[in-house]
Amino acid sequence: MINSVDLASDFQKELTPKDLENLKLANVWLELREPTREELEAVSEKANIPIDLLEIKDISQSISLRWEQDYGIINFVVISEIIASKKIYPITIAFSKDFLITVEMKEYHKIVELAKARMIKTKNDPPSIVAYYILDEMIDNNFSHLQQLEELTADLEEEIMEKTDTTTIRKLFTLKSRMVSFNKILWYERGVIFNLRKTQAACMTTKARGLFDTAHEFLTRQIDIVESYREIMTDAINVYLSTISNKINSAIKALTVVIFYLTVITTITSFPNTVATFFGISQFGNTDYVIIYAAIILSTVLPLLWLWRSKWLRPDEHHVNK
Repeated sequence: MINSVDLASDFQKELTPKDLENLKLANVWLELREPTREELEAVSEKANIPIDLLEIKDISQSISLRWEQDYGIINFVVISEIIASKKIYPITIAFSKDFLITVEMKEYHKIVELAKARMIKTKNDPPSIVAYYILDEMIDNNFSHLQQLEELTADLEEEIMEKTDTTTIRKLFTLKSRMVSFNKILWYERGVIFNLRKTQAACMTTKARGLFDTAHEFLTRQIDIVESYREIMTDAINVYLSTISNKINSAIKALTVVIFYLTVITTITSFPNTVATFFGISQFGNTDYVIIYAAIILSTVLPLLWLWRSKWLRPDEHHVNK
């Protein structure tokens, strides 16, 4: 579908490829929503822009800026979902001093309509300003994903503190991976905005460059926020590893205590014969009971005292607090 928007009056009209033959590309926005090949070819011929520059790019090439002699081509993305799954939709924006062309998917409808609502109906909106409106709405859309990241990060922190299982740690690593992807997209987008604010191209007005300064600040802030959440996730992973280490230490302590008591039992059962053999006594009954009992008691109590002083037999502090 080709939708024509007059940048002076905001009047909208749906066009066919044939209607483009008599259309004057002056103060006009051609909005192509999921266009057919025929529609793309008609717009390409009318604007004198190669069709391969107007086509929606693959995700791997979807964030870039290209300047030609009379126009600029912006490839940008809208992030529809980044937490539960990775859903990213690219858009192509071409603009000159006289016209604006957007090639978009249906998922952009809401964002494009928000950009249209910002257009001033009482005077002409330059194509570079309208391009800023569209990009700014896409950048503003990222804040909703940052809000979701904040809520999910807080929930995972609570889960780490309350319980530690494989499901929680899997969620944690998945979220951190999503943050890396999100952060990479934001960095690429900031690079495009930076080049737009620094360009001296004739199709970019001074006001538009000033507006892109604000967009650059927003993206910088979003990158900083994502980095903060990544640091929180890293700290949560460290807490998880510390918890696992404490569990291992507790298990080793418990195992040591069990081995100790087994040793005591072995000592009790074998000590009399050992003493008898050592003193050359043929019968256990000939040994003084005081000596035998004292040796058994000392061999039992002394290790117990050592374990107690080492705090191995005392309950962990977190159990006492509970």
